[in-house]
Parts: sequence; structure tokens; C-alpha cells
Amino acid sequence: MIRSTSQRAARLLREITDCDSGMALIEMAYSLPILLSLATVGTELANYATVQMQVSQLALQVADNTSRMGAGLPLASKKITETMINDVLAGADAQAGNLNLLGSQTETVNGVSRTKAKARIVISSLEPMANPNTTNRYKIVWQRCAGAATEYTPRYGTAGQTTLQGMGPAGRQVTVPDGNAMMFVEVHYRYAPLFAGEIGLVDYVDIDTVAAMLVRDDRDLSRIYNTEGAPISRC
Repeated sequence: MIRSTSQRAARLLREITDCDSGMALIEMAYSLPILLSLATVGTELANYATVQMQVSQLALQVADNTSRMGAGLPLASKKITETMINDVLAGADAQAGNLNLLGSQTETVNGVSRTKAKARIVISSLEPMANPNTTNRYKIVWQRCAGAATEYTPRYGTAGQTTLQGMGPAGRQVTVPDGNAMMFVEVHYRYAPLFAGEIGLVDYVDIDTVAAMLVRDDRDLSRIYNTEGAPISRC
């Protein structure tokens, strides 16, 4: 009886030792966290790159639209109005889609929550100091803004500033030919990560981009007209 029991115990022990039916489960338990981490990182980076591209394209679109503004007789200088500028800014919000340019978001960092505005768009009209512009200096004649992120201030100059060498990042400043104007656009956007908190790779960060376009038609640069009494999108 004792021998039979010990034989059965030994046989059972050999069966347990030789059994490999749980190996796949153990391997999955070890590899699943790594796979999930890689998937999370890949998804977050792809989303960040997509949003960054959207913001960059938005700046380019706003610069292009403002460079085409103007109305008037075919042979006369085109006049721009506050209504036209407001339409461009409203169109930017529509083109941005789910970026929610005019909205806000709640950010939780280290257990502290705060409400942060999503974006700010700044349009500047850069023009030569004189015509001909023998000094190669430029001025910002007017600026218009949209978006609730009012803590963002224009990085490359403000309305009324003169004797500028150009606008834009160092080494990539844009200038303007005599008798023309450059529409310079800054877009500031607050990125919200898909996976916020400790599991996230990207935190809440600012995305800032610029774009510039020369005015396409002969534009009346003397003023912005406002016969309609439209609200002015001041900065």
C-alpha cells in the first residue's frame, strides 16, 4: 500500500514536471505589459504627429486666406474689412474641426486640475517702412487675434512696432517687397495627450507654428475698412 502510494506520487510529480500546457499563459503574462506599452507609445506619437501637422496646415491656410482678402473694382486697389478678417478667423475654427480652437480643456497634472484655453491665432500685416524701402526695415501695421489663450503673446512683433528686420524665427525671417504686404500668421495650440498621467509618453504641451504669404492682389494698405460696424478681433 505504501509502495503503491509512493509510486503514484512519483508518477504525479513526473507528470507535473513534464507538463508544459501553462507555458503560453506565462509567456503572455510577461509579454502583455510590453506589448501594451508599445501600442500606447505608438498611438500617442502618431496622434501627436497628426495634430502637429493639422496645426501647421491650419497656419498655412489662414495665411493663404488672408493674403487673398479684398474687394473692389478690377483695376482698383482691393479694400479689406474687419468683416473679412472675422470671416477668415471663423473659417479657421471650422477648418480645424475637432481641434476645438475656440474652446478649453481640463488638465490634471500631479493630482491638480486646471482649465486651460486651447488655442490662439495671431494675424499680422508686415509692410515696408517706406517705398522704396532703402533701409530694409519693416513695420507691423495691424494685428488681429482669435482664441481664448490670451496668455500667449505674439513672439515676432506686435502692432505698431517698426524698424524690424523681418518676422519669424531667427535665420528664417520673412521680408516684404516694396509696395506690398506680408500676412504673417502664428498659431498657438495646447495639445492634450490621449493617455494622460503616468502611463502617457507625451504630456500636455504647446504646439506653436507660423506661416506667411504675400498679398496676392494690389491691396489698399491705407487702412482696414469697417463700414459694417463689425466687431474688431483685437489682440
